[in-house]
Amino acid sequence: MRALLQKINRRQLTLFFCFAFLWSLIYSKFVISVAMICLLVMSVFDLDLEKKQPLQFHPQLRNNFQRFISNKAYLAVTVFFFLVLVTGIYSSDMTYWLERLRIKLPFLLFPFAFASMPRLREKKYLSIFYFFVIVLFGSALLVGYNYLDNYAVITDGLGRGRPVPTPVNHIRYSLMMAFAVVGGLVLLDRNFYWKYTWERWVILGMTGFLFFFIHVLSVRSGILVLYASIVFLSLRYAFLQKKYLAGVVGAIVVLCIPLLAYQTIEGFKQKVDYTIWDWQQYYYDLPLRSSDASRLISLKVGYEVTQKNQWIGVGAGDLRKEVHQIYDKKFPEVTDKKMPHNQFLSICAGMGMIGLIIFLLAFFFPLFYKKIKPDELFITLHLIIFASFFTENTIENSVGVGFYVFFLLLGIHYLTVNSER
Repeated sequence: MRALLQKINRRQLTLFFCFAFLWSLIYSKFVISVAMICLLVMSVFDLDLEKKQPLQFHPQLRNNFQRFISNKAYLAVTVFFFLVLVTGIYSSDMTYWLERLRIKLPFLLFPFAFASMPRLREKKYLSIFYFFVIVLFGSALLVGYNYLDNYAVITDGLGRGRPVPTPVNHIRYSLMMAFAVVGGLVLLDRNFYWKYTWERWVILGMTGFLFFFIHVLSVRSGILVLYASIVFLSLRYAFLQKKYLAGVVGAIVVLCIPLLAYQTIEGFKQKVDYTIWDWQQYYYDLPLRSSDASRLISLKVGYEVTQKNQWIGVGAGDLRKEVHQIYDKKFPEVTDKKMPHNQFLSICAGMGMIGLIIFLLAFFFPLFYKKIKPDELFITLHLIIFASFFTENTIENSVGVGFYVFFLLLGIHYLTVNSER
């Protein structure tokens, strides 16, 4: 065992824990924390079994810290944590505030871990996306098997607003699946394979299956960001290659695919029909029995909370309490008291307009930071996350935070390091 550990270098360990983290996003919240701690420990300590004291402080610890604080993109990521931290000054519900702070902790700890990582060459960088595609493909097979085994019940549930059962929250799961499809397309475009050229056919097959399966899931957020990403990639390709007609035609063809899915995938059709009925319920002010209508009510409630303190908000810790009070007062018939289904509105309600402005500056800063030359994966990640903010509190649970912060920091690390050397 000792000899085996001596052969494993820091790059291999880094890659292993990155793989473990991606696997845990789908299968184990506990391993998310373990993988994060291991990556952080590797950035602070060094293991050398040939020495009397095998565990010592990392020899490059000071340089790593200097690299961290000198890269403003890493510092911008920590802003998401400090915004919640500051609101503790005027939050009275400290239990809920500490819960919000715990969920945002990766935004504080992960940037230093990634700043301390060894350099990732392109093959290692793309292999992480390769593994991510494999993880999503494997999980989709399991979800698909369960769907087929309970086809009638689940399809009927889609027509009643219930999601297809997934390993984690169905909305975050669909966002990850959309990004995995984009990752697969980029791997194909770059002719990537790990060892054998036939792996490109495997990547094509997995990517095609995930593209089909996201329509089976019928999660609107995931489908929306998927098509927005593909249209963006098509137009970007057309612009860079100066093949404008091909890009426009490709984008139009892609946008026609949902019409085909509506005609051929029963669950997708059920979801579309349910959505139309759902909006009619809200439009005609009928009893709120539908999921979308209750989400729209949550936006009204969130807006009411923002009016209490437009500039600094009510405090991240008191947001839940304020939301429940408005539900009890104005919507007593609603039993499922949802938090505002909009990331921007949630931030504005808890941290005010000042907090929202700081949040948006921090969110977009890595895209325009002079030390980073964004690639299509980095840009598409921002597109997917930003689009999801309009309909979901994407980074208000551990899976959403883990997905976003991992690929954000992976992009910052790879694109910064490779632009500097």
